[in-house]
Amino acid sequence: MCNYAGAARFTIMAKKIVKPAGKRQQIPATPATARERRPGNAHFAWISGGLAAVAFLLYLNTLGHQYVLDDPLAIGKNDLVKQGIAGIPDLFAHHYRAGTEGAGASALLYRPLSLVTFAIEWSLAPGSPGLGHFMNALWYALTVGLLFAALRRCFRGYHWLWAAGAALLFAVHPLHTEVVANIKSRDEILNLFFSAAALYGWARWLEKPSAAMAGIALGAYFLALLSKESAITLLPVFSLVSWFFFDKTARQSGGHALLFAVPAVVFLLVRAVVLGQTADQFEVSEMDNPIVAAQGFAERSATSFMVLWKYFQLLVFPHPLLSDYSYRHLPVVGWAHWQALAGLAWYGGLAFFAVRGLLRRQAVAFCLAAFLCGIALYSQLPLVIGTLLGERLMYAPSLWFCAAAVFGIWQLSGLDLRGQTAFIPPTTKIWLGAAILTLITIAFGWKTITRNPDWKTNLTLFEADVAKAPNSVRLHNGVGTELYLQVVQENEMPPAEKENLIRQIETHARAAIAIRPNPVSFLNLGNAAISKNQYAEAIGHYEEVLRLAPNYGLARINIGRTYQAWGRMEGKQNNNLPRAAELLEKAIAYGNSDATVYLDLGTAYGMMGRNEQAIPHFEKAAQLEPKNPNAWRNLAIAYRAIGNAQKAEECLQKAKGQ
Repeated sequence: MCNYAGAARFTIMAKKIVKPAGKRQQIPATPATARERRPGNAHFAWISGGLAAVAFLLYLNTLGHQYVLDDPLAIGKNDLVKQGIAGIPDLFAHHYRAGTEGAGASALLYRPLSLVTFAIEWSLAPGSPGLGHFMNALWYALTVGLLFAALRRCFRGYHWLWAAGAALLFAVHPLHTEVVANIKSRDEILNLFFSAAALYGWARWLEKPSAAMAGIALGAYFLALLSKESAITLLPVFSLVSWFFFDKTARQSGGHALLFAVPAVVFLLVRAVVLGQTADQFEVSEMDNPIVAAQGFAERSATSFMVLWKYFQLLVFPHPLLSDYSYRHLPVVGWAHWQALAGLAWYGGLAFFAVRGLLRRQAVAFCLAAFLCGIALYSQLPLVIGTLLGERLMYAPSLWFCAAAVFGIWQLSGLDLRGQTAFIPPTTKIWLGAAILTLITIAFGWKTITRNPDWKTNLTLFEADVAKAPNSVRLHNGVGTELYLQVVQENEMPPAEKENLIRQIETHARAAIAIRPNPVSFLNLGNAAISKNQYAEAIGHYEEVLRLAPNYGLARINIGRTYQAWGRMEGKQNNNLPRAAELLEKAIAYGNSDATVYLDLGTAYGMMGRNEQAIPHFEKAAQLEPKNPNAWRNLAIAYRAIGNAQKAEECLQKAKGQ
């Protein structure tokens, strides 16, 4: 009886654990098995590193580039930056271009952090653009890697493929070539790097509040503000992250995010104190931003939405890319212009879906709202900024565009980003999205790599861009200026090549003048004329510069130098001494204070036998260049000619002593 009962119990237990023959059972995954399949931090570290490597490799072909556009103003011509590490305290205590003569609009900016990095690099390798380009590529790579980590944390409850795709699309987007290839745009890169760090710390704090994460988030946000003021547009994004992805109430989302008002207020106070020390006044010109010429709010708002439409076009189809969108590549338009209407319809639609999705906590609505926050500052609607459109201005907002685009791509593929738990979802759910992302990555990556060489020098950049924007005054002037520098700097240039360059300078100058008469174009025409020894024509062009811009100092300097060259030619080649003296007097009247002009003028008067008039000019030459023996020798001859032997001997002794 007892044995029978034991046997029965054994049989029952066996039925529970022994699989019937010929029939396979699925063994449920144990918690341990699940943990083994769940990705750890090492997996994501490798993904982050891979994305960073892609970003860096895309810009390898910029490492041999020179300083371009505003690079010299921010670095090579900035006296505070050139002090190296010793200049860092002054960089924090002054506006953006305090160390550069002619700061202009930059006197209204406070962005010390990028200048600090330039100062450190100057201490390591003075005047080395190669180091600057390397650091830009490195900072960009680090930003992409950090963006993946930050987005993965922010997109809580969604598959990591969303964050990875967004970071990848951001990394390869050709619209970023200006930011990475132009060293000066380090401010944009640092702004987004520290913004990503702030978002990462904020998401970690929302997961599990801690003083360390709060400190990282707030400190990083303050550094983002010190990099570029536009980081202020990130303020509402902190609340949006809390609301959309961490199931916080509206009160909690807004209340917790008020923490970030602290570094924002501190930054604004510091900025106000620093900028309050400068008396520089600056008004945006029509040449920089044509919208200042808009007639009333109707034209201004229509032009603003036309610009917003252009930004959207460049985000979707980044071609053609330009370094300059100023006068008159993009005109002021009215509401009859189709692009203004398209911009209003598109951004109105984005705003509608962002608000509707906000109430429903739809993830893509977060991207739309964050994008609108980022782009609002550059829409020209709240305020007129120093440029009408700039690719660099879309650097940070493009992150949210990329995130929204990738979300749509994965949805199209049939992948439920919220409900997917496997580390790598089934192929049937990701193949279409992966294929689309791969094609976009290849196309955008190729565009980026092929655009980078345009940024090698100012000349390569302007020549490439003016072909795509023939109505840009600034690009025509840029080509002309750079070609003239070649003419001046290359002494051994063959005559035929020199003539060709001068002809190109004149062509670009006249093309710009046909669009709008401007000082720089006439200056370039004057430079071309003087290169051909056509002095009267050159002076006519320089005087036109002064008519358009009376305070254009370089034109006055060039007139003085032209009169000197013309006077020297009349005296030495044509032996027309009275004409030479007349021209040299005009050179001095236009501010030419070079010792040689006084020496030439004294020589002309002396050769005409007018030694009394020659002596003051020889004395001025000797005063300016006391170690010039010719000045003292000529002065001795003039004194001897008027019978002052004592003075003549004194001058001869000084000539011998040099």
